[in-house]
Amino acid sequence: MQPKSRWEKCPVKCPEEKIETELLLEWREEDGQEVLNSISCKNPKLMDLKPEDCQWSCWEEMEKR
Repeated sequence: MQPKSRWEKCPVKCPEEKIETELLLEWREEDGQEVLNSISCKNPKLMDLKPEDCQWSCWEEMEKR
């Protein structure tokens, strides 16, 4: 049986670019708890054909929520 996923849009102020952007979070249920499974960012610099690396890790920040 596949784990259940829940998707969430999360507006954030990017600490690197100082712009408003949006994260798409995928939460999965594992052993009765929700855990963060993936993050996609709508920051245009990260979505370009030659993407740049983000130096801010939103993963830890989003897991705290």
